[in-house]
Amino acid sequence: MSAWIVSSSHIDVLVHALAQYGVVPSDLGAVGFRELGQRLWHENHKSVNHRYREDTSTPRYELRTTEATLDPIVVLKAVTCFNYQSCEHPGWPDSEAHDLMHTLRTAILERHPDLGERVAGPDGETDRYTTLPTYDRAPWGIESLDQAISVSS
Repeated sequence: MSAWIVSSSHIDVLVHALAQYGVVPSDLGAVGFRELGQRLWHENHKSVNHRYREDTSTPRYELRTTEATLDPIVVLKAVTCFNYQSCEHPGWPDSEAHDLMHTLRTAILERHPDLGERVAGPDGETDRYTTLPTYDRAPWGIESLDQAISVSS
């Protein structure tokens, strides 16, 4: 698979999940959440630019909101997708985005231990939840915030 720019809706899911799971304060406000989303999207653009030797600028991120609870499986897959699309540049391991995604993944698995236990892989990011049938059905790339809303919300 090649690296690509995730949608702004994919970033919406990540921003909401970071607040929902307490990785960032839930009272950042619209400006704070928009700036966070902008930084995440910029990290993804930086990766794709590096991978393909391009120099495209990151568009302005416009936050879309929801009060609904996000599905943890969909969020886990969105994190994995974002990591995959954003890891192509040498600064990725030391980036804020990398740290936030790692912390988000850990927070989700701590809150939902039924999803599987963490096991250390060569990249330190391997999880057993990938064997869940619902993980396979979750979208790889998010095209609408509604794709991540839990049906039990």
